[in-house]
Amino acid sequence: YDLPPPPAAPLLAPERGPTSDQVEAAQEMSPEDRAAMIEGMVNGLAARLADEGGPVEDWARLITALGVLGRTDEARAIADEADATFAGEAGAASVLAEARARAGIAE
Repeated sequence: YDLPPPPAAPLLAPERGPTSDQVEAAQEMSPEDRAAMIEGMVNGLAARLADEGGPVEDWARLITALGVLGRTDEARAIADEADATFAGEAGAASVLAEARARAGIAE
């Protein structure tokens, strides 16, 4: 039997985030430039989720990142929005609870 060729594109969307080259370049940046880059990435993720939505894992990443950056009020607001967005979706509550814990905003 001849099997069909594998699909040209992956079945799942690739995980978003910095490339290995970007990570390497960030290690050579000044702390101020690195912080600005991280803030830009977090703000970009927030804007994308606000405009397009996304999977619960992306929301969890944003909640965690905001908490790590000390932006806990924003993290709480995003977590509350995510709770409402993914209410009733299997597994979402535990993903969001874990993100809250990592962000330091667990209730």
